[in-house]
Amino acid sequence: MGFKQKQHDNNGFEIANQAGAARTGTLQVGDTELKTPNLFPVVNFYAGGTSSSLYGGGIHRTMKEFMNGDEVINGGDYSEYFDGVMTSVASLTDYGITKERYEEYIDTPIKERDLFDFDGVLFIDSGGFKFLGDKTLDGSDFEVDVDQRTIIEIQRKLGADLVLNLDRPIEPDDDYETRIQKARMTAQNVDQFLELTDRQKQTRYLTLHGYNYSMLNTFLTEIEKVIGKNRVHREFDGVALGSLVPLKDNKGKLITAVSDCREVLDDWGFDDLPLHVLGISSSAIPLLAAVGADTFDSSSYLHAAINGKYHTSLYNTEPLDDVDFSNCDCPVCSDDKLVNWMEGDAEYQKDKLGAVSMHNLIIQKEEISRVREAISKSGTDGLIEYFEQSLSRHKSMQQHAHRVVNDSLGGYF
Repeated sequence: MGFKQKQHDNNGFEIANQAGAARTGTLQVGDTELKTPNLFPVVNFYAGGTSSSLYGGGIHRTMKEFMNGDEVINGGDYSEYFDGVMTSVASLTDYGITKERYEEYIDTPIKERDLFDFDGVLFIDSGGFKFLGDKTLDGSDFEVDVDQRTIIEIQRKLGADLVLNLDRPIEPDDDYETRIQKARMTAQNVDQFLELTDRQKQTRYLTLHGYNYSMLNTFLTEIEKVIGKNRVHREFDGVALGSLVPLKDNKGKLITAVSDCREVLDDWGFDDLPLHVLGISSSAIPLLAAVGADTFDSSSYLHAAINGKYHTSLYNTEPLDDVDFSNCDCPVCSDDKLVNWMEGDAEYQKDKLGAVSMHNLIIQKEEISRVREAISKSGTDGLIEYFEQSLSRHKSMQQHAHRVVNDSLGGYF
């Protein structure tokens, strides 16, 4: 284990309330403040189109129209749901982008473009998840060798407020030697990441991978061996826990991974750093917030819509064809034009599913607001009551809610 040492001038995260391991706080990124726990919806800023199509077709274009409050979606103000967004360098590798289009696309920072009305926190992932399943992060379409140096250059040119090092996620069936090898490869990238980035200009998060205390402690130890004790303790503004997407349907393992990660961070003296969980959202959010996660990112709101699922709560969906939209008073379901789209009266499928996606995102963001409110109440009673009124009423979630309450919030009795 590394040494416990109070480190870094981390003035970017202020904890306001705690309930067991759960906490609320304010994350300061540049000039923007985010209340935590919070969700960064994944937005694909480049989805294969030109600037006139907001650099993207299909449902991705519609989501950017919601971000902008375009007249095409009836001009509503949805900016509060985009106080922070996540996008990925990897999106550039998904659409066969040419070198010319690539150079045009990265020529101007996203938040400085006329076509985007967005002033929230822009979190740009390195795209390391592309390495899962023996895949690669391939920039051959736009004639670029994608490595840590290139990733930083793209993040910088797109105007990232918050950046991650290029990482090598582990997989559940990786053996010990493979995990060590991936930790060392990540450590080499972290070393270069620190040389190439300026903490005064960008908020820097360190990626960690593992499913339990031992794995996470070992991963962090390997990073410390390469970059040194002082740098590992002084150079980061937060930690991002990855490799959990393959376990997204196993709530028990997710709880163990996040609670153990929080324990490792506390043991290393990183208790005041925010913990971001990569790629996980929906019904896992209250459970993982209760054991110490501060922020999340996910595209689940989009994928639910693409699969014809309309969120009635964070925990339930209905088939789109069965929905009575009058039961919801969110901005999307209160707009006759958008309801007509969701009922099928849309020229394009992207409009129908884009409206459903926006509704799903609103449901997720509003539920996170309720989690924040529950944590903010004195002691743990507010959060325990929240679990009693929400997850504990769902048979498939009861055991996980009871575990969190008993292990992290002092128990029911």
